[in-house]
Amino acid sequence: MRAALRLTACVCAASAGVAFAAEPVEFDRPGTGFSASVLAPGAVAWEQGLPDVERDADAGVRTTTRTFGSVLRVGLGASLELQLAGAPHVRLSETSADDRLRQHGAGDGRVGLKWALPATGDLDWALLAQYGLRTGSAGLRPQRHARSLGATVAGDTAAGRGFSVFSGYTRDDDGSGWQLAPSLDVHSGATFGSYVEAVVGSGIERGVRAGGGLTWQPRGAVQLDVSVLRGIDRDAPDWTGGLGVSVGLR
Repeated sequence: MRAALRLTACVCAASAGVAFAAEPVEFDRPGTGFSASVLAPGAVAWEQGLPDVERDADAGVRTTTRTFGSVLRVGLGASLELQLAGAPHVRLSETSADDRLRQHGAGDGRVGLKWALPATGDLDWALLAQYGLRTGSAGLRPQRHARSLGATVAGDTAAGRGFSVFSGYTRDDDGSGWQLAPSLDVHSGATFGSYVEAVVGSGIERGVRAGGGLTWQPRGAVQLDVSVLRGIDRDAPDWTGGLGVSVGLR
């Protein structure tokens, strides 16, 4: 928590001299998937976890992972967007009746390319392919380059509520797995927003989770978010979620 407060203070201090984007930005945070749009050519956005947390208890061992993940998004034009992602700080804690293990350091990096497909009727589509760079500290980076491919489709219901469906495939040291995550906007205003989400996975992503999140945009190019997911079955982590800040830049 102290680290999150320090990082938030740094963000607020740095924001005083930042040139924010003139137009509202559709950020990828929060949620399991990502938005179905890309940034305009030359536009830049930074999205930061403060942190994102996963907690699970199994066989008498409680595991907590806190990840301060960062994503830099750059609009390339031609409906493409470059994403550079990494985790400057990851803290892993495992606690049992007999022992406690703590490990911290830099997490793995990723490079990704996002493509907004031509709209189909009232639906928007986007694909995101990512490749792991193995830049993390020893013990926190995978032995092989992780790979993932995801797709998001978004639109509006007959009642005017926004919805999206994310589907993604991931492969890393532990194997491979699929995720399907539909979400529905509960409230979507100029400043405040909220949504509910369900996540179903197989393989290394196996498990069922449900939850939601809140967003606050004091201005169109700045967003604060909070989200939480509760594991429904024994395969899913007990809790996942976190806090984040996103800033759109010129």
